Amino acid sequence: MNLLDKKLLRKLTIVLLVKLAVLVALWWFFVRDQRVTVDGNSVASQFLAPAPAGAKGTRP
Repeated sequence: MNLLDKKLLRKLTIVLLVKLAVLVALWWFFVRDQRVTVDGNSVASQFLAPAPAGAKGTRP
């Protein structure tokens, strides 16, 4: 590795660490405390519900 490769590697590492820190901070402030309760009956009704009329064979 020459000097330019080492500098590039260092800069890429710093950028990736900063991005990771920003993502962790965003998750920590906005997502961490969010909870979703899942009920087995509501999940089953979503999966077993018939397809809406007109959904088959239509094009946008």
